[in-house]
Amino acid sequence: MRRLAALVLAAVIGACASTSGRDAPYAPGPPRSAWIVAADGRPIGEASFANAPSGVLIRLEFSENALPPGWHGAHLHQVGDCSDFTAGFQAAGAHIGRAEHVQHGLRNAVGPEAGDLPNVFVAAAPPYGAEFLAAGVTLAPATAERPALLDADGSALIIHANSDDQQSQPIGGAGPRLACAALRRIP
Repeated sequence: MRRLAALVLAAVIGACASTSGRDAPYAPGPPRSAWIVAADGRPIGEASFANAPSGVLIRLEFSENALPPGWHGAHLHQVGDCSDFTAGFQAAGAHIGRAEHVQHGLRNAVGPEAGDLPNVFVAAAPPYGAEFLAAGVTLAPATAERPALLDADGSALIIHANSDDQQSQPIGGAGPRLACAALRRIP
């Protein structure tokens, strides 16, 4: 009977510690923010990132005429570096989570990559903003299933010129990189 009671107690404690299918532990931490810069290096808005139990909540706010109106692909990239704006933000690297066994696209049966995000719609008139959940990542610490945006070299949010079709490889036809927000650890 004592053994059964101990097993039941262990199961209850394990269930209480469970995250219902999510990686443990959830660490809310303070939100982080980064300037969004355009291809000419000027700041055009701000991106904020906040840990949530099932990913990172990302909020974007843009200045008027910051980006062309319409749909734009958005992805999280491996390196928090937007300094090479004249070269098209190539220093930000590839998408987070790019691997042989995973393909790009939120609608891809073999995807998505951890850095895949919904498209962002830029209106012709104010307000200029968006908010969405990036379920494939965490701010920190990294877990077995979700890489951390605030790892040793940070990460970047890239906004592309075209809409992402969420299926074709390697970036869903999203086109050139128009804007970048570098997210880095505070020293």
